Amino acid sequence: MSSSASTFVKARRNSITEKRIKQILSYIMECHRLFLADGITYSKSAVSAAGTVMFEDHLKFEFVEKYLVKYKYLLKGRISELDEINFACETQKRYTDFSDGKIKPDKIDVFINKLGLQNTWIGEPDENIYFALECKRILVKSDSKDYVGDIEKFVDRAHIDLRLPFEGQIAFIENPRLNDKIVSDEVNTILRATTSIDTDFFLLPEKLHTTVNGTYLSKHKRRHNDQLFSIYHLMFDYSKIVLN
Repeated sequence: MSSSASTFVKARRNSITEKRIKQILSYIMECHRLFLADGITYSKSAVSAAGTVMFEDHLKFEFVEKYLVKYKYLLKGRISELDEINFACETQKRYTDFSDGKIKPDKIDVFINKLGLQNTWIGEPDENIYFALECKRILVKSDSKDYVGDIEKFVDRAHIDLRLPFEGQIAFIENPRLNDKIVSDEVNTILRATTSIDTDFFLLPEKLHTTVNGTYLSKHKRRHNDQLFSIYHLMFDYSKIVLN
């Protein structure tokens, strides 16, 4: 295959993949809308008293199991290729660490596979084509530094299995004095001062749902192969959800 033909195939593959990822992200934002409409609240003290699950993990499990899994029929009804889509928490994959060259486990907060892309990524079983979401609680503005830490992981890690040129992050914003714009601006400020992350463009608003806002897009470069990849940022307003 000539260089121009290879470039065309890659561009078409990425375009189809991007469309599918956006369809899934739109569904995730719809689940967030349903969640907010239900008026559910979570008590940090009650979760702590009930067991040893970390509060961030509790929020993640609740959203995945009670919304993303429960309402899958909404997604399947619109997109037949997603008939078998799978949402799971705490899945692990392997990666090679850029800093020391060693193979290590990569714990993925929200693992989404069976994306119906096996005909697009020829030679890859559908089970191995996955989309990853990392989650962080934002209680104060300085927590944005930990959020950027997940961006750095995306940049540094060379995954053993196929990794799509698209990543996702969820911010659980628990402070009523913060909002998605304040957090995204702070993330951009930190990124501009971070020399270890090569950023093509910083967080910009990206509409993923017709009625739910707070979503952004940025682009960065992976260190091991200099390839650009996109990150979709979902800023969830949990200021009225989380109780002390």
